[in-house]
Amino acid sequence: MSAAPLPDSVEPLRPEGIAEAADVLAAALADDPGFVHLFPVRARREGELRALYRMTLADGVRYGHAFVTRLDRVTTGAIAIYPPGTYPMTTARWLRQSLRIARIAATTREHSLGIIRFGDVTSAGVPQDAWYVEALGVRPDLQRAGRGKLLMATAFALVDEAGGPSYLETTKPDNVGYYTDLGYASVRERVPMSDHPDDGPWIFPMSRAVKA
Repeated sequence: MSAAPLPDSVEPLRPEGIAEAADVLAAALADDPGFVHLFPVRARREGELRALYRMTLADGVRYGHAFVTRLDRVTTGAIAIYPPGTYPMTTARWLRQSLRIARIAATTREHSLGIIRFGDVTSAGVPQDAWYVEALGVRPDLQRAGRGKLLMATAFALVDEAGGPSYLETTKPDNVGYYTDLGYASVRERVPMSDHPDDGPWIFPMSRAVKA
């Protein structure tokens, strides 16, 4: 017997919905080991992530694709994916985001350098021929009900129509199995985020092959 379909709709993220979608991603990803490492002050972490994802989603809406699940007109999940060759951001795109970058720096303060290093490591690993899943998250109280897979299926429709591979990175070991079930496989050794690599956290790079 098949599971009942989710009541949520899947919609393109519109500029006016960026703040709400960033709130969802911040709450969903606040306990990821990578973000715990980057933003160690728990009381500030979600605020720091909100600032970061408002910038990310604003860029994704303009230069990539972003979708949300919505239930009763409330955003329940979000995904951002970039087509090949559109990630990382160009200098012109960074300049366009200068006000948001200034807000991120003001919000994250002493954690700003860690974000820059993380961004450098991430962007260096993204294959230029791959669709890059930059962010995926579902509101914590609604997780494990299929919304993440619904968002990934929406992204896969774009990827498979274009006939390209897909790439993502996660810092949460439990997510490796989740993405493996969706067709991803590890493509190289995990990348340490700490100066003490035996202690973690690590970045796990994963790729989904071109679908015939």
